[in-house]
Amino acid sequence: MDAAALAASDMKQRVDYDRVADVYESRYQLNDYTGVETALVTFVEGAHMSQQRVLEVGCGGGHWLRRLGESGLNVFGLDPSARMLAVARAAVGGGRLVRGRAEALPYASSFCGRVFSINALHHFDEPAAFFSEARRVLCAGGRLLTVGLDPHTGQDEWWIYDYFPAALIEDRRRYLPSGRIRDLMAKAGFSNCETRIIQHRPRVMTVSEASSDGFMDRTSTSQLMVISESEYEAGVKRIHEGVADTGGVKMLRSDLRIYGTTGWVA
Repeated sequence: MDAAALAASDMKQRVDYDRVADVYESRYQLNDYTGVETALVTFVEGAHMSQQRVLEVGCGGGHWLRRLGESGLNVFGLDPSARMLAVARAAVGGGRLVRGRAEALPYASSFCGRVFSINALHHFDEPAAFFSEARRVLCAGGRLLTVGLDPHTGQDEWWIYDYFPAALIEDRRRYLPSGRIRDLMAKAGFSNCETRIIQHRPRVMTVSEASSDGFMDRTSTSQLMVISESEYEAGVKRIHEGVADTGGVKMLRSDLRIYGTTGWVA
């Protein structure tokens, strides 16, 4: 493999969120995120009292900003997708939403007291640059939270990985191990960096349920959007040709852990 091909193979597969913006928010009706919500609410505690700004990087359609804004927090959001921001503006208003990149946050130093990123870090081109920028825009005593999967642990079971093995390969390319996240945070100047499981999400559903509820649609999760069309079609075929469980009902199983990693500004 020549240098150009090697470089291309190391690049993250990109998801065009402009294409899926209109349906993206449906995942919050289909999936349980109660553990993530609890962790986020705990993370922003104290920001009310000090009137600190709270910034979400990779805010998508504004689901989490809306949730925090309802409790009176001073929320701001950034995302690179114009269409996603249009959805977010309809949900939370447009004055505090900015189109931009995580690696070059368009905010002044010490701008806010909290920065968080939920299921977005694996989309950033340069996580180390993001952590440096997060450190810069946080004031003294500020905190950073990033939430996501860790497919490197080998602990999770997910029917998507079983039937679409290319998705697991891509996820291990896209997602950083939790230990690496903590290392990058520490190098950026954060202290007391720690990771914990904030939600354990087991689920069993029939193929019929998965199909009717949209879980098998390519737009339902980035894991199905980063693989090729042929890999996707082959996975769907494997599902329908799979061996049925007792009673003749095919079941799709998942047992996922969602991790939250935090760091403090001294």
